[in-house]
Amino acid sequence: MSENDENRFSIDDLNIKVQQAQEILLDLERRKEEIERQKKQLEELRQKQRTFEEGHKMAVDLLTRGLVLLERQGGELKRQLEELETIHSHFTEQLKAIESIQPASWDPMNLEEELNRALVTVEQAKTIYSQYRDKVGTAQEKLEVEEEIEEEEVPFHFWNKVLSGFAYSLPLIIVLLAGMAIWFLKK
Repeated sequence: MSENDENRFSIDDLNIKVQQAQEILLDLERRKEEIERQKKQLEELRQKQRTFEEGHKMAVDLLTRGLVLLERQGGELKRQLEELETIHSHFTEQLKAIESIQPASWDPMNLEEELNRALVTVEQAKTIYSQYRDKVGTAQEKLEVEEEIEEEEVPFHFWNKVLSGFAYSLPLIIVLLAGMAIWFLKK
């Protein structure tokens, strides 16, 4: 072999080795990109998992607190209902007792005794009413407030409809105004 052949052989070998090194480098670049892509996916997954865990914990806490509050409110409402049923029962009994008083059927000979018994019944009814007046007053106030709210909602609801109609018609109004402006400008 001549020196030229040896140089060529070594240059060919060198070119082959450079080409192999470039292929290895390209393969390493592809692997690096794949690893970076997998790393990015893992980071996104980790972020989603953190978001899920935080959201899960928050939702569990909120719902647990909400259930505790609802149970408390339910217990309070149940207690209030029982109290109202008791008051209703007392009022019903007193009303029946008062309605059962029939002055026309009283014996004129025992008028004073009948009148005293009727006065005791009326005083007892007044006492029971006074005893529960705050509860009845609170219920009455709630009813009045609810009636006021219902009355206020009607005009408010009407104006919401008017504003909604205007909002739906606004594009048509703008197009018509623009058309009129163009028509006046052309004249």
